[in-house]
Amino acid sequence: MRLQTITKCAAVAGALALPFAAVVPAASATSGGVGSAVAISATGPVAIPPTPSVTSTGHKPVRKSVAELPANALGIEASLLNAAAWAGHGRASVTDLRIAKFGLSASAVTAKCENGNGVSHLKEATLNGRKLKLTAAPNSALTVNLNGLGSATVTLNKHVRDHDGNLSITAIEVSATLAGKTQTIAISSVTCGKGGKPGQPNPPSQPSEPGTPSSPSTPPDAAPAPTPVAGDLPVTG
Repeated sequence: MRLQTITKCAAVAGALALPFAAVVPAASATSGGVGSAVAISATGPVAIPPTPSVTSTGHKPVRKSVAELPANALGIEASLLNAAAWAGHGRASVTDLRIAKFGLSASAVTAKCENGNGVSHLKEATLNGRKLKLTAAPNSALTVNLNGLGSATVTLNKHVRDHDGNLSITAIEVSATLAGKTQTIAISSVTCGKGGKPGQPNPPSQPSEPGTPSSPSTPPDAAPAPTPVAGDLPVTG
């Protein structure tokens, strides 16, 4: 069984590498902002740390995968949790999701964000027996009863954009009040900044104007011819 699980994870990781490799920005381009991705996280009375979580500003994808979500008090079950990020990009996916307490299940939950734009998808997803659309409109909110525990709000394809234009997408966000406190569960969350334009090469430097050649220096005047002087040379001997 352990060998089968490892083999399955390796196969999924290899499959995810193909689309990532196809869209990695070229070295000559600049992508704006940071990219991040989280498969599952929860805050409130029961906390689940981001599992897995990646953040990057580099041009090559950084990936993390977890074969199965550890047991938790919320009863969330999921397998093959994947997260990948690079500059201006984020992708997250979860398969075999099941949260019995909230009547939520899906065979796959994915989200992607690229240069300030993105979308999320659900596959074979149901909420209290109600079938959910493959792609919901941004910020589609539904209410679900919790069998005597009150109600919960389920937001599909949640979009939040900050003042810098960076976009955060959460495929499924569940918010409920448990024990008088707010419990939040996020499934497949990604964030990306706006992409920049390809860098422009610096203009070539212009050749300097040719200088005016200097005039050749004037040759010195010819030395005057020597003037003979009459006289006797002393002779010894």
